[in-house]
Amino acid sequence: MRGALLLAVLAAACAAHAAEAPPATRTESVVETHHGVAVADPYRWLETTTADETLAWFRAQDAHTRATLAALPGRAALRERLAALDTVDVRVRDADWAGDRLFYLKRGPGDETYKLYVRDGLAAPERLLVDPDTFRRADAPAAIDYFRAAPNGARVAFGISLAGSEDATLHVIDVATRAPVGAPIARARWSSPSFRFDGNVLFYTQQKDAPAGTPPADMLRDARAQQRVYGPDGATRDEALLGSGLAPAVAIGADDIPSIVVSPVSPFAIGVVHHGVQPEISLFVARLTELRGAATPWRKLAGPERGITGFDLRGESIYVVANEDAPRYRVLRWSLADPRPFTPAAADLVVPESARVVRGAAVAKDALYVQQMDAGVSRLLRVRFDGAAPPSAPAKSAARGKGAAPRTAPKRRRDPGPYGEIRLPFAGAIGERITNPLHAGALLRMEGWTEAPGYFAVDAKSGAVTRTPLLPPARADFSGVTSTQVRVRSHDGVEVPLSIVHATGAARDGTSRVLLEAYGAYGISAEPGFAPSLLAWIERGGVFAVAHVRGGGELGRDWHRAGFKAAKSNTWRDAIAAAEWLVRERWTTPARLAIIGGSAGGIAAGNAVVDRPDLFAAMVSMAGFHDTLRGETGLVGPANVPEFGSVATEQGLRDLLAMSSYARLADGIAYPAALFTTGFNDPRVDAWDPAKAAARMQAINAGAGGSGKPVLLRVDFAGGHGGGTATQRTDEQTDVFAFLLWQTGAPGFAAP
Repeated sequence: MRGALLLAVLAAACAAHAAEAPPATRTESVVETHHGVAVADPYRWLETTTADETLAWFRAQDAHTRATLAALPGRAALRERLAALDTVDVRVRDADWAGDRLFYLKRGPGDETYKLYVRDGLAAPERLLVDPDTFRRADAPAAIDYFRAAPNGARVAFGISLAGSEDATLHVIDVATRAPVGAPIARARWSSPSFRFDGNVLFYTQQKDAPAGTPPADMLRDARAQQRVYGPDGATRDEALLGSGLAPAVAIGADDIPSIVVSPVSPFAIGVVHHGVQPEISLFVARLTELRGAATPWRKLAGPERGITGFDLRGESIYVVANEDAPRYRVLRWSLADPRPFTPAAADLVVPESARVVRGAAVAKDALYVQQMDAGVSRLLRVRFDGAAPPSAPAKSAARGKGAAPRTAPKRRRDPGPYGEIRLPFAGAIGERITNPLHAGALLRMEGWTEAPGYFAVDAKSGAVTRTPLLPPARADFSGVTSTQVRVRSHDGVEVPLSIVHATGAARDGTSRVLLEAYGAYGISAEPGFAPSLLAWIERGGVFAVAHVRGGGELGRDWHRAGFKAAKSNTWRDAIAAAEWLVRERWTTPARLAIIGGSAGGIAAGNAVVDRPDLFAAMVSMAGFHDTLRGETGLVGPANVPEFGSVATEQGLRDLLAMSSYARLADGIAYPAALFTTGFNDPRVDAWDPAKAAARMQAINAGAGGSGKPVLLRVDFAGGHGGGTATQRTDEQTDVFAFLLWQTGAPGFAAP
């Protein structure tokens, strides 16, 4: 009752005094010593999010933030515009071929969530299979986290979670009748389901049944890859195949995540072991006929030192994408009948390393389709299975988009040949590369900075690429928008790619409001993406820029490794270099420049502001990571150790302290305005992380020598790590843009 009463009082106070200071946050001295280094944490108490006092504080902060932003004169019109941009078009993603059926997630105009649909071929009418709203509970919206159809298209498995938690329950239904098949499977977070060719065996990953009170960092430990066998009488049998301590001959750590991958055109099963967020995986192999629980005779194929990040199967062959001795990756073929462990030196070379970065390879009936990235733009190769030796370098595609330099067109020919490059419709990113080993050709989902997404079919015989009706063209009008790609010199002379999306003919006189985004983690690339909501920013004199900082994967393995652990400072120093270039080249001024980072991008944005508070008018951290020193105590903390390090070692402690913007914030510094967002059920970045950073920054800005600028914390109590319903996304985007327009001096957004 005491907590509920405090909540009511604080919420009422915030609603009445939105423009005043945020609710006060008490400090409580907590000092921990690691390797002889004492580290103070004045807001440790906020980590106990189940406590009445903490929950009341979160609600009061959120009430203050929403009241403050709602009072901005231009917010209502901004939300109306963003709602129109977000709901006017059909959204389709995650397409998957199975048999003759095509499965996909779709959100139609007016829909709050993505629903699962199926078609009996591209030209056939669609049919609704799963509406997540049927699983909704009170104020906890439901979402489809993942799905996978059986190769014959008869069954489909899908994961349902509530309120952004990603704590999925795995369901299987009959596609023809929509009737459930077997009982739901609990604790199937990020489960990676896969069916045997006939659909009668389901492979899935399940977390242990952790008792109440289990520390968050232990919740995902000891996960196991299992199989569910469906009997002819409707009975099911579940048994574990791969996991920590299950088979002495298979060394799997407690924090490793195992899964099983099979193909309808291969007699082998591949045991995949993910070592946290490390891109490189371990692989084990066994014949499908040998899968018998803990007694399965798994044979180790490769450990993470071999640099394998992806693969596909065909017969006895496995095609792997690997970076050992090839920082930009290459494609190799290995026989699974070979009893030796995989080694790149003994493997067949399929696609050599080149200036392009190999992003993946997928088997279709006719060929292997290999995706590459060329300076941020996707390329696609078609490689026949006849063993023909490829040339040393592929031809360059003539396909280009707005804002890109022209290239000479190669001669077209009917058959792209043993190692042909597919001519793509525009210069953009292949977000989905869909193939089926039982069908020829491929299906691509493509989009660009100014090109709306669409699904394109690749003809196996001619190599021609044609747009399909699966995703209608967007109605958001980007005809007056273009993109510019440049490289800027960072602090150490390294050139960093920078993408700029702006109105055609935008003035270079320093008057534009520039929103600079940086991520730089896990080797993930910030590829061209179409965001209709950007129109609302650009229409108000805005420019959007993306710094492809180190830590990402835009330039391959070495680009990633140049921005993690001890080298992490390159990530935000690259972002600072991009910001300085934008000011120097008269795109903007510091009074009109803001930086945004989401998730691990909070490290880039937060530390850029710590190092150069004078360079930015505002910062937005969307579910951002800031307290890196405490990060490994969270739910996915152990998984992040390969990327950021651990306090268990002296070097890890130094690295984490150096990249913790929370620890680096200092009294007496005039920091810019900041908006922190979080989903209270976020499983990837615990809600207390951005909350602690917000509390610390609020105290500094309000203290002696501080800037006095607002620091706000926005909390979605029915949300997780982004996503959510259409209304949730629109509300959050509105608050982010309204805050930025306010802090960069846009007309109509001054606080009353």
